[in-house]
Amino acid sequence: MEGVKELKEVLDKVEKKLMATFHIYTALIYSAWLAGMGGYLLVFFLAPKYTGIYWPITIALIILVTVKVYNKYLKVEASEGKVSYGWIIGWIIGGVAFGLLGDARGLASMIALGHLGMYMSFRENSMLIPLLVILTFVSPTWELATALIILTYSVVTLINLYKTFRVI
Repeated sequence: MEGVKELKEVLDKVEKKLMATFHIYTALIYSAWLAGMGGYLLVFFLAPKYTGIYWPITIALIILVTVKVYNKYLKVEASEGKVSYGWIIGWIIGGVAFGLLGDARGLASMIALGHLGMYMSFRENSMLIPLLVILTFVSPTWELATALIILTYSVVTLINLYKTFRVI
């Protein structure tokens, strides 16, 4: 009977670590995007002619971080049969919407559709918070879109870090 109790304790610890890992990975990716947005604002205010060069480099670096994080995370999820690629489809459709609209509303559409796909894949409620970016349709300015992205991504990061500390 003692062995069963010890096994249960070990399994509880492993489950908590897995839950914490997901929240840390999520916070890491959102933090990378926040750093990218902060860098964009600096480039925009100091040397706006370089924003065209800035984004491809930044997006490539963030994609590398995301791929590395999700490869590690998806290995765990795949072993449990939980992998879903709805988040990739959401971001692809969002990218098409961004290309079609081409302004702040396009960016808001891309963020909203991408996060809707992420929510459908991972069932993490905090991933719905960036849907507030859709408010950009009320006043389609880049400043509002940028502010809403920074605000919502910061909130998602804080929530995931809080969940991590609550679990461990």
